[in-house]
Amino acid sequence: MYVQRLALPVAALVLLLGLSVGAQAQESPLGKAVASLFADRQQVQHVAHAAWRTAKDDGPQAAMVKSLAHLQKATASAEIIPAQAAPDAFAAWWYNVAAQYWCEKAARHRGREGFAKAIEGITLARQDLERALGWDAKIADPAFREAYRLMQGFK
Repeated sequence: MYVQRLALPVAALVLLLGLSVGAQAQESPLGKAVASLFADRQQVQHVAHAAWRTAKDDGPQAAMVKSLAHLQKATASAEIIPAQAAPDAFAAWWYNVAAQYWCEKAARHRGREGFAKAIEGITLARQDLERALGWDAKIADPAFREAYRLMQGFK
């Protein structure tokens, strides 16, 4: 599936962010900057809804394309000015979550067999991004659960 093929460039681009995988968020200026964006409820709502809408209307693959585009922008400035790269890394994470959300939703309604590999690829790309940002499970898991809860509330 096309979505799974997009997950690989997203995962590869995460590694280009120049961040050590497995670092702690407090050791990653970009990870800290991205994590701080979750405190702005208005920005969370805006980015989450845009990602949700893209994945819903245009499909999970379109959301992964947007995730990749945001990661490319973030990569350009991550090493120089982490705070400048944070909004794009933040958006990339949300588009990835939206792709996973809609892919899993489609799998429940149409049968899992065609979506299993795509979901796996999207999940791995998201987890790679979280690790590159220095997020451990204490940071990543609650953010992911909250993102799913938020997306379930959109109409």
